[in-house]
Amino acid sequence: MRNQSNKIRTALRITEKGHAVFPCDKDSKAPLVPHGFKDATINAELINRWWRQFPNAMIGVATGEKFVVIDCDLQHPEAQQWYARANLPPTRTHVTRSGGRHLLFKAHDKVGCTASKLWRHIDTRGQGGYIIWWPAEGLEVLHGGTLTTVPDWIIQRLNPPEPVYPAPQSKRPLTTESVHAKIEGIFRAIASARPGERNSLLHWGACRLAELVAQSLLSSTNAHDIAIEAARRTGLPYPEALRTVKSAFRGVRNAA
Repeated sequence: MRNQSNKIRTALRITEKGHAVFPCDKDSKAPLVPHGFKDATINAELINRWWRQFPNAMIGVATGEKFVVIDCDLQHPEAQQWYARANLPPTRTHVTRSGGRHLLFKAHDKVGCTASKLWRHIDTRGQGGYIIWWPAEGLEVLHGGTLTTVPDWIIQRLNPPEPVYPAPQSKRPLTTESVHAKIEGIFRAIASARPGERNSLLHWGACRLAELVAQSLLSSTNAHDIAIEAARRTGLPYPEALRTVKSAFRGVRNAA
């Protein structure tokens, strides 16, 4: 009963800052209300009713309107490496149950809900998302009085410019040299892709290689190997690269 009263008081204190809340399952972190974060409220009567119904529920807080979050799953080495070198400015940070970090920043309409777009195991939560409010579970808060603007480089990484594809060349007879030059150009284009455009450039390049296969200018095995190796240079995981290449080759075959 005491825990229930504490949770209700904590939830109401959070709403005093303008943050809408809702109950979440203590184990799975899933919402316990029908419409999830869409049901989040600052209504004291409803909050009292929810936590009387779910006395052990954790407090979920909707993101996007008041703040956005960079969610660092630090149980993964890739996330630890990114976090160590990201040089992010001090901002309100919640230590999570798994030992990760929720970094809260001022609301920004260019930060949505993403998974591993910034880096592997580095997610974001903005409009249409939510977080568990871990301080309500007794976990540590760092830089509690600070809410910083999202760094420009984070916004740029989350919103990369549309990839520029090489202009199509005019039709002319292909020589051995020109085929090699074309393959090298495709390889460079794929290998130079930045995060956020790797799959689209890989798909484009694999389609061009598949066209060479269709013209009997390149073996299917070599075409796959070239595309996969170029994708590896960008850091794209092998299974993801393989799926994209196979999809491109199917598309070219179906269009033939």
